[in-house]
Amino acid sequence: MPNRLDEISRVIANIEAEVRNLSASVADVRRSSEEQHRENRLKLESISERVEKIEADMKPLGKTVATMEPIVAGYAVTRWKIAGAFALGTSIITALGWVVSLFAGKIVASVVSLFR
Repeated sequence: MPNRLDEISRVIANIEAEVRNLSASVADVRRSSEEQHRENRLKLESISERVEKIEADMKPLGKTVATMEPIVAGYAVTRWKIAGAFALGTSIITALGWVVSLFAGKIVASVVSLFR
């Protein structure tokens, strides 16, 4: 029986040592986690400051864009008007060309008959 008690005592001692090692390991993980959290918080604060600076820099540009939007919209309308006028002009010239080509033979024949 003493051998059995000695073996149980050794197992308990090993378990206690493993628990101490585990406790130390948990403490190390907690320290590294806190350090990582602190680093992440500093990075996040840095990014937040940069975003705030960008927002401050962009605020005057927003006013400029708001001023320019109607002008650009006017350019788009003007562009469509010019394109429509060009299309209408092309259609008129094409129609006149067809009319002239229809009557060109008759006009040439009447002009030639005048000189005979």
